[in-house]
Amino acid sequence: MKHLLIIVTFILLGRMALAQWSVGIQGGIGYTSIDRSQAGRIDETYNPLVGYDFGITGSYALNPWFAIRADLGVMQRNHRMQRHLHYLSPVYTDHLNTYLSLPVMADFSFGGNRLRGHLLFGAFAGYWMNQRVKGVTYGMTDYEVFFNEFDIPKDFSSTDRRLNAGLVGGAVLSYSLNKSFDFSLNALFFYDLVSHYIGYAALQDYRYLNTAAITLGLSYHLPSNQNQ
Repeated sequence: MKHLLIIVTFILLGRMALAQWSVGIQGGIGYTSIDRSQAGRIDETYNPLVGYDFGITGSYALNPWFAIRADLGVMQRNHRMQRHLHYLSPVYTDHLNTYLSLPVMADFSFGGNRLRGHLLFGAFAGYWMNQRVKGVTYGMTDYEVFFNEFDIPKDFSSTDRRLNAGLVGGAVLSYSLNKSFDFSLNALFFYDLVSHYIGYAALQDYRYLNTAAITLGLSYHLPSNQNQ
């Protein structure tokens, strides 16, 4: 048994020596919608908004077609609440949310030596860093309805859940520039499994964000032991 463990250990170490590490940077945009019940809010609609998405990425290739990929990034997950009663049509609120996100994914690749396709699937964890609200509100007098613009940071409260988690998946098209550098076009979809609003259980006002992110990336392959 002892000899078998030694043999298995050397096999694993050998595979790690042949494995290829890569690190890189990426940046682009995200398009976020919110999944929320309309109960009690018949005059409100919720619309997606665009935000930025950038960060660093790391990948550990076990063989030519399978790798483990992890990204660490800052992502805006924004959405808009729009009032649609005819006399309140100018009223809206943009919810601008910044998250620190960490997706970890299995990367299955296929194709040639230079141009390759990738299918990714995994899970992500996130942390709600800050929030800001901007838009147009309204007031009323006996004679008229008036509107005011606002743009303010918003403090977190006990009803906010700042830790976030969900599923992530998508596709990547990568092109090898040379032996060291790859260029990539990444399309990932982040699906929340955790509501970012706690609220009151009786109301069941759960709020889930869903983000489609498109980024461009540049990665560098670290020299492996087999090339040394």
